[in-house]
Amino acid sequence: MDKSQLVNFEAAMQEFIARTKPQQLAVLVNMVSMGEAEEILQEAYLKIYLLVSKNPNQERPLEQLMSLLPMLYSIAKNLAISNLRHQKVVNLHIQKSGSALLDSEALQTQGSEYELIKQDQEALILSAINQLPPICRQVFVQRKLHSKSHADIAAMLGISTKTVESHLAKGLTLCREYVRKAKQADNKQLRANSL
Repeated sequence: MDKSQLVNFEAAMQEFIARTKPQQLAVLVNMVSMGEAEEILQEAYLKIYLLVSKNPNQERPLEQLMSLLPMLYSIAKNLAISNLRHQKVVNLHIQKSGSALLDSEALQTQGSEYELIKQDQEALILSAINQLPPICRQVFVQRKLHSKSHADIAAMLGISTKTVESHLAKGLTLCREYVRKAKQADNKQLRANSL
């Protein structure tokens, strides 16, 4: 795309956003908060932009974008559902952590230090999972927390089992790297405090 075509396409994209954003936000706020709805919609517009920018209609870019309105709706809805599923997993983990903490009150006097370490580790793992890209996080949570098979996850998300395996490997690598960096930062902080 040359510079004039890019400017034309960018203007069409801005017009597309202006025409569709209020209606899309109105639908999304029924599912998630306004802040989350705006984030989700921004990601959906980015997906449409990336898709169309590969092969834009140079004569009628706005018409091309408007024809993708149903796709925009589907993308935004799926992202909102993904967001809700992720929040459900986070809430479930918090509930499980809370009930585990209550169950261990009798042991707390003996193992309070152990409990603090365990809580820190759980929080660190949860943070590592939360930093994963959305689809990778979904695959990782379904496999590691819900013990779903690769085939079940692939069917649920509409992807291949190879893609599931790829996301799992990526998720493990990213989580390990996140934990490693966090522990290194903690060690540096401990050394700095001991000086």
